[in-house]
Amino acid sequence: MVSIAEARSGDQVAFEALITPLIHPAYRLAYAILRRREAAEDAVQEAVLKAWRGIGQLRPETESLRPWFLTIVANECRSVRRGRWWSVVPLLQGPHRAFNEQRIAETTDLRRSIERLNHRDRVLLYLYYWLDLPLEEVAQALGISPQATKGRLYRAVGRLRERLTLPEEMV
Repeated sequence: MVSIAEARSGDQVAFEALITPLIHPAYRLAYAILRRREAAEDAVQEAVLKAWRGIGQLRPETESLRPWFLTIVANECRSVRRGRWWSVVPLLQGPHRAFNEQRIAETTDLRRSIERLNHRDRVLLYLYYWLDLPLEEVAQALGISPQATKGRLYRAVGRLRERLTLPEEMV
């Protein structure tokens, strides 16, 4: 069993053993936030690099890398969304990007409503509901107490519920 202490000391094999099982959940989180496969892959790759660079600064009492790493992923996604080119509409490429009814059907009211929430609320909802993380790990990832996380989650769901019930022109 590989320990976090080994990875903190610079052992690349230990780091890879710890980070590898987190890649898929990290990709799911990045894709949920960015909604583009390539952008999500790039964000996760950049997050792994940042995690490797910062592993030595991790607190010795840290028991799990998952909340810490998912925080790095979420922050990387935020940086990507702030980027100058994020708002540029990608050019249609090939038949898989062509306009079709199924693509429209996949864009649900729920997804649009989630994307209209602020970044903090989106990350909270994705971590708790999409990745099914326990409340304590969500709290660690956000850097707040479990009780504060519970309150923020309740309010975020309330804001989401409001957006889903109000007519679109009022949101």
